[in-house]
Amino acid sequence: METKSKAAAMFLMASIFLVSSACSSGNETKSNQPSDNPSSSAASTEDNKETAATDGKKIKMRVITITTDENRNNIMEKFIKPNIAAALPNLEVEFEPGGGGEDMANKLKTLNSSGDMPDVFWNDAGYFTPLKSTGSILDLTSYISKDGFLDKYAVPDALKHVDNGIYSLSSGADTYFTPVIFYHKDMFEQAGVQVPATFDELIQISKTLKSKGMVPAVTPGKDGWGPKLFMLQQMIQIGDPQAMADLVSNKTDFANPSVKEGAARIETLVKEGVFPDGIANLDYGPAMEMFTSKKAAMLWMFTWELPNLAKDETVDFFPFPSASDKYDPAETVQFWGSPLNGYAVNGKTEHPEEAVKLAEFLAMADALYFESTGAPISLQTGNQATDRGPLMQKFVDWYNPIPNKIASLALNSLDARTSAEMSTQGANLLTGEYASEDFNAAMNKIWGENTWFEN
Repeated sequence: METKSKAAAMFLMASIFLVSSACSSGNETKSNQPSDNPSSSAASTEDNKETAATDGKKIKMRVITITTDENRNNIMEKFIKPNIAAALPNLEVEFEPGGGGEDMANKLKTLNSSGDMPDVFWNDAGYFTPLKSTGSILDLTSYISKDGFLDKYAVPDALKHVDNGIYSLSSGADTYFTPVIFYHKDMFEQAGVQVPATFDELIQISKTLKSKGMVPAVTPGKDGWGPKLFMLQQMIQIGDPQAMADLVSNKTDFANPSVKEGAARIETLVKEGVFPDGIANLDYGPAMEMFTSKKAAMLWMFTWELPNLAKDETVDFFPFPSASDKYDPAETVQFWGSPLNGYAVNGKTEHPEEAVKLAEFLAMADALYFESTGAPISLQTGNQATDRGPLMQKFVDWYNPIPNKIASLALNSLDARTSAEMSTQGANLLTGEYASEDFNAAMNKIWGENTWFEN
């Protein structure tokens, strides 16, 4: 998707900044049809000369993007800000922090309702449907086909939504993001515990870690972030991968016994003290800080954090341990990718071609960053692959051969209302005072009203 200057970096990102670039000549195109311009790269100016305004004035663009972690800060500070003026000399770009998760969703829903959407924004399955229904998101297919940007993707079809439209541009690294359990090897050694192979062993080592004065594990819990994005999926999957795959594809519901058992495992984890007190209100930044400062022995997190965590040689990871003989971590894994995650363009922008070029630039900046960390990507930058560090290589060696990759429920199965309800119910489940039976009953009711699969 992290300890160094976290607070300072988030403060900088919390401030709206303007990137003003030099003027260039050319013809402004206000038509909603794509031009014949070739695609822009992260540092190219030649491809964008024809998109400048006719009077030589800079075209103003507004962008709202996610600002949740150090990866995003690094992309902005090291790959976007230093290169945008050269790549898009005709634009003056205003960046606004969007946060992430429900904060981002609520912000865009509010802006959409008030008719104040930005030209470019980070799209997500959780709020895609209302934006599409109001014409606030552009199908990029014709633009990126004509300018050649689509050809830069190793797997272009991965960008297509179920209606065959392309609404978002990303680095393609999402497909390689999966939740794992990071841990401090030295803390495990100090407590005399081994990497667990089963769910019961996970509970047992957590008790041992806690008896040694350590917080066993941490993950973001605020707004149900962990349960919605991966925890429920993992707890179902480690018991019955097929049930999890069926839930993602709407072939079953929350009355399924295996699904119920998954929610019950979360209740068990909380009641057994695996997580710190107040986990339901723990935000992303504080959760990361607890792990990187070694206040917690384990971190349940997606591998987008791996490049930063790998800077600490005491950090390693292991897959979620099995809860039944139906699950093998070498055979089944969750992946984060969705064709709706990435930079999108407002369908009502006054400058669609310029906005598409900006979205392309931002997607390429993402690709350049993740490429620099050794992470696999599908958006080809033209650079030679960077050597991977030991932890990244360990991850790739484990992840790539896994035959059964299950899409993320949060990105591929929930409409906006169901997504919001899962956030609420997931946070409730983390309090330790909310029964998994109540969680399943509430989710099964909203699941029956879920409109996602009607799209």
